[in-house]
Amino acid sequence: MLPAKAGLGLRRLCAYLEELEAAKLKRFKLYVGTAAGPGGAGIPRGCMETAGALEMAQLLVAHLGPRQAWLLALGVFEQIHRKDLWEKGHREDADGDSLDAYRVHVRRTFRLMRDRNARLGESVNLGRRFTRLQLAQGHVGPQGGAARVETLFEADEERPELPHTVVLQGAAGMGKTMLARKLVLDWADGRLFPGRFDVAFYLNCRELSRGPAERSARDLLSGCWPGPGAPPPELLRAPERVLLVLDGLDELHASFQAPQGPWCLGWDEQRPTELLLSSLLAKKLLPEASLLVTTRPCALERLQGLLQQPRHAEILGFSKAEREQYFQRFFRQPEQAAQAFSFVRDSEPLFSLCFVPLVRWVVCTCLRQWLEEGARRAPSRTTTAVYTLYLLSLLQPSPGTPTLQGPLNHRGLLLAPDGLWQQKILFEEQDLGRHGLAGADVSAFLNVSIFQKDIGCQRLYSFIHLSFQEFFAAMHYFLAGGDSEDTGDGVVGPQPKVAKLLAKYAFSDRSFLVLTVRFLFGLLNGETRSYLERTLHWVIAPGLEVQLLGWIHGKARSEGSTHRGSLELLGCLYETQEQGFVQQALHPFQALVVSDIATRMEHVACAFCARSCGSTAVLHLPESNLLPDAYSEHLAAALCSHPELMELGLCRSALGAHGVRVLCQGLRHPRCQLQNLRLKRCCVPSSACRDPAAALVANMNLLRLDLSGNSLGRAGAALLCAGLRHPRCGLQTLQLRQCGLEAGPCGEIAEVLGVSAHLVELGNALGDAGLRLLCEGLRRADCRLRTLWLKICHLTAAACEDLASALSANPSLTELDLGLNDLGDPGVLRLCEGLKQPQCRLQTLRLGICRLGPAACTTLSHVLQAGRLGELDLSFNDLGDAGAALLGEGLQHPASRLRERWLDSCGLTGRACEDLSRALGSSSGLVELYLTNNALGDLGVRLLCQRLRQASCRLCALVCPESPILLLSLFGMELSRSTHRRLAALRTARPSLDLGC
Repeated sequence: MLPAKAGLGLRRLCAYLEELEAAKLKRFKLYVGTAAGPGGAGIPRGCMETAGALEMAQLLVAHLGPRQAWLLALGVFEQIHRKDLWEKGHREDADGDSLDAYRVHVRRTFRLMRDRNARLGESVNLGRRFTRLQLAQGHVGPQGGAARVETLFEADEERPELPHTVVLQGAAGMGKTMLARKLVLDWADGRLFPGRFDVAFYLNCRELSRGPAERSARDLLSGCWPGPGAPPPELLRAPERVLLVLDGLDELHASFQAPQGPWCLGWDEQRPTELLLSSLLAKKLLPEASLLVTTRPCALERLQGLLQQPRHAEILGFSKAEREQYFQRFFRQPEQAAQAFSFVRDSEPLFSLCFVPLVRWVVCTCLRQWLEEGARRAPSRTTTAVYTLYLLSLLQPSPGTPTLQGPLNHRGLLLAPDGLWQQKILFEEQDLGRHGLAGADVSAFLNVSIFQKDIGCQRLYSFIHLSFQEFFAAMHYFLAGGDSEDTGDGVVGPQPKVAKLLAKYAFSDRSFLVLTVRFLFGLLNGETRSYLERTLHWVIAPGLEVQLLGWIHGKARSEGSTHRGSLELLGCLYETQEQGFVQQALHPFQALVVSDIATRMEHVACAFCARSCGSTAVLHLPESNLLPDAYSEHLAAALCSHPELMELGLCRSALGAHGVRVLCQGLRHPRCQLQNLRLKRCCVPSSACRDPAAALVANMNLLRLDLSGNSLGRAGAALLCAGLRHPRCGLQTLQLRQCGLEAGPCGEIAEVLGVSAHLVELGNALGDAGLRLLCEGLRRADCRLRTLWLKICHLTAAACEDLASALSANPSLTELDLGLNDLGDPGVLRLCEGLKQPQCRLQTLRLGICRLGPAACTTLSHVLQAGRLGELDLSFNDLGDAGAALLGEGLQHPASRLRERWLDSCGLTGRACEDLSRALGSSSGLVELYLTNNALGDLGVRLLCQRLRQASCRLCALVCPESPILLLSLFGMELSRSTHRRLAALRTARPSLDLGC
C-alpha cells in the first residue's frame, strides 16, 4: 500500500490528467518524454504510448515520486497551454499546506488531556495514559467476534463491501470519548487509516448542543478548522476520503429526523443542528463521507431508522492485562501501582469493575487517597459504593475545619433528575431558577468540581460525566425529598417520582434509566446508608426499600414465576450487597434462567444472586469463559443453604477442575436437595470426575447428571462408574454425549447397567465395537435400563444385529434413540428382528437422519402391527410417498398403538396424503402427526382437512386425560390463501386440534 501522502498525490495527479482531452494527453506524454535534466521523467516512450490517465499518473509517481511527479506535471500543463490546471494546482499546493497545518492543530488539541485529579493547568499525555480497549464486532453478547479499531472500516467475510458508517457503542464510562479522541490523534500522527482517509473531523455532540440553534455543514466543519474560515473545498473534493467522528450522540438532546425527511442537502444551508446531523446519518448530506458514531446503547433505537447499513461494534472495557497496565500508568510510583493493583486483583468484584474505564479511574483515585492516608479503610466493591466513596472524599471538610454539624444541603441534586428526564446534560442559570436554586445551593458541588462551570458568554453547568449525573439523580430519589405520600395511618406510601422512574425503566437494558436505577438499589446498602448518614447527615426516604421490593414482586406477578433472560434484575440486586433483601426480592421466582452474559462482572452479580435465591427451584446460568473464582463458591453456598433448589444448569462455563471440586462440596452437604445437575461443556477434565462420583454416593437426591461436551475420556468414565456402582447412588439419568468415550469405557458402563436403572446418553465415537460391549450389559438379566440414547455414535448396519439381540433379551428397555447414525435400510431390517420378538417392550423408537428409504418402511410396518410401539420418528429420511404408503398399512392395522408419528422432511408429496388420510380415519391411537417441510401442496392439505373434519378421525375425536394435546404439524409448506382459509375454518370447527402451520 502507498504511504498516505503518496496515495493522495497519485489520486490528485490522476484527477488532473483525466481533465485532458485525448489530444492534450498525447502532447502531455510528448513533453514528459522529452523532459531532460534533474526533472526529467526517464520513462520509456513505449510505456507511455497506450497509457491512460491513471496509468500515466502511476508511471510518473513510480519513476519520480509523488512530489517531483506533481511538479513536472505542473510545468507541462503550462507548456501545453492548460494554464487553468496550472493555476488550480498551485492553489491546491497552498491548500496542502493547510492540511499539514490542520494535522498540527489536531495534534496540539488532542495530545494533552486534562486529568481531573491534576492541579490547575496540569495535563497528561493522551498517548501515555490511553490503554487499548477490548472491542467486539456486533451487539453485546458472547457471540460477538473480536474487533480492532484499525479494521473498523475494512471489508470482511460478513460484508465484502467497505462500511461507511460505524457505530461504536458502550455503557457510561466505558471510554468512548477517550477512544474517539485517540482515534483522531492517531490519524493526525499518520498511524491510523493512512490509506483510507485524507482528513478526519472530530465533532463533540455535547459541544454542539451549546452552539447556535441553526448552522450549516460549512459551519459544522469550520469549528474543527484552525483559525477563521472553513476547510478548503479541494479537501472535500473526494468525500469518500473524509471521516466524520460524531462523539457522544446520546448526549445531544434530539429525537432525530424521521426517515422520510425533510433533509439538509446543501453545503451552505442553515438548518437546526438536529436536522443537520440527521442528514449526515441518513447519508443525504455528504453521502460518500464515512461516519464513526459513539453512543450509549439507549440511543440506538432513535438512530435505527436513519443509519444506512451500519457496522456495529461494542466497547467491552479493559482486559486483565490492560487493567494492570493502566495502574502502572496512573500511579507515578511503581510501588504504589503494585500495591494498588494487588489490592484490586485480590478483590474479585472490584477487579471486575475496573473493566469500565471511568470506574477504573474513580477506583484509582480513591486508592491513591487511601494509600496516601495510610490504607486505613478499604474501598468498597460495587459501582455505587465506589461512586459514593469518591463523592465523600470530595465533600470531606478540609483538615483543620470543623466537621459538619447538620445535613449538607442536597437541594442542588434537583438538577440531576431534571436533566435525566429531559436527557439534558448542560444547565443554564434559568434552570437553577426554575427549581428555586441559588448559587449557594450548588456551591458545594461547584467547589469540589462535581459540576464544571464553563466560562463564556453565558454560564453553563454540567456534571463531570453523564454517569455522575445519573448517580446524583439516584441520590435525589434516595433522600427524603418530600414527595412521599402519608396514607393517614402513619405509614408512608410509595413515592410517585420513584414509581414513575421504575415504570419507565421496566428492566430494559436499553433504557436511558439503567444506571440511575442500579445506583438507587445500590444506595440501599446498609454500610453506604450508614456512612452517608454519619458524614453528610443524609437519610434515606421513608418507604423506599419497601417500594423497590414491592415493584419487583409486582413484576413477578405480571410476568410469571420464571425470570428469563434479563440480567438487569440481578445487576440491580447485586448493587445492594444485602443478601436479606436479595432473598426477599427473588422469593416469588421459582425458576431463574439467565442468558447472554458478556462480562466477568455480570458473572459476579449472577453468582451473588444465586447464593441468595432461597425459594428458587430451577437455576440455569449462561455460557462464559470468564468465570471468576468466587463463582463456584457462591453456587456451592446456594446448594448448602437452599434445600428448595432442585435443578442447576450450567452450559459452556469454564468451571474447570477447581470449580467442579468446590461445586461438589456443596452437593455433598446434608442440606442439599438438588435432583438435576447439568454441566454441559464446562471444561471438566477426566481427573475431576472423582468429585461428582463422590457426590453421587453422598447425595441420594441427585437423580440426573449431564456431563456432555466435557473431555472425560476413559479415565473419567472409570471414576464415574465407581460412583455409579455404589449401592447408595440413586442416579437415574446420566448423559455423556461428546465426552471422548470410545469403545474402551463401554465395558465398564456395561457393568453399571447390571446394577442401575440409569438413563444413558452416549453421543461419542463409540462405533460398532463400543456398542457390542454395551449390549453385553443390556443382555444381563439384572439390567433395568429403560432409556438408551445413542445419537451420533458412528454406528453402522452391523451394530443393529447386537442391538436386536439386546432388545429381544431386555424387557426393561422402552426408549431407543439411534438418530444421526448411518444405519441404512439393511440396519433397520436387522433391528426389526429384535423389535418383533415378544420379549421386546420398546415403546419409542427414533431413527431421524439414518439414511432410510422405502425398503425400511416394509419391516417397520410389520413392527407397528405388533401393537407395542407408541412413538416412531423417521424424520429427515428419504421415504417418499411409497414409504408413507407402506407405513400407512401398519398404522391402519387394528393392533397398532402408535400415538406419535414423525415424518418431517421425508420427501412426501400430495399423493402421500391419500394414505395419510386413510390412516387418520382408521387408526385407533394416533394423536400427533408431524409433516413439516414436505411438499404436500394445496390438494394434499385440503384432503387432510377434509378427513380431520370427520368425527371418525381419531386425531380430532380423542379426548382423554393421557392425550391433552392433539397435533398436526404442517410447517414449512407453501400454501395458497384458500388453503389457509380452510385451515382457519378447521381450527374453529375443532378447537382441540393444534395445527402447527
